[in-house]
Amino acid sequence: MILMYQRKTKDCWRFYCNYGQGWEHEITEYTKEEMKVNKKAYEQNSPYPLKIVKGREKIEDAK
Repeated sequence: MILMYQRKTKDCWRFYCNYGQGWEHEITEYTKEEMKVNKKAYEQNSPYPLKIVKGREKIEDAK
């Protein structure tokens, strides 16, 4: 009998932008490709500093 490992978390990337009053959470992306596309768009369209933080979120269905 082989037991397969099931992840209990998923990776995510959180975008934070500083509008002059501290860092505010903007969006969360769940794939690296989406993160790269949105990072490029934010850098081209926003004069404010952008910070991306990689994190993990709990998967609700994991047992």
